[in-house]
Amino acid sequence: MKTTLNVRDDLFRRAKAQAALRGISLGRFLEESLERMLQDNSKEQGYWSEWAQAQPGLSREAAKSLDDVFMDEDFRKIDPEMWS
Repeated sequence: MKTTLNVRDDLFRRAKAQAALRGISLGRFLEESLERMLQDNSKEQGYWSEWAQAQPGLSREAAKSLDDVFMDEDFRKIDPEMWS
């Protein structure tokens, strides 16, 4: 997929230099960087999302349980009888 990004000049130059040092294209470097960032963020955050961090006394286990409920397909469906 092609897309257009706005990137600060200094960041662009650093990324292009790193790509050149690794012998890969800038596009490939950006793909790998994005993948790594998403994986790292997923591992760091886990189920400990921003809303969960704002709740005093909410454990990681409780946040995971709530996230599991919210992400469940049944949770996303609206039951018309519930609203009658």
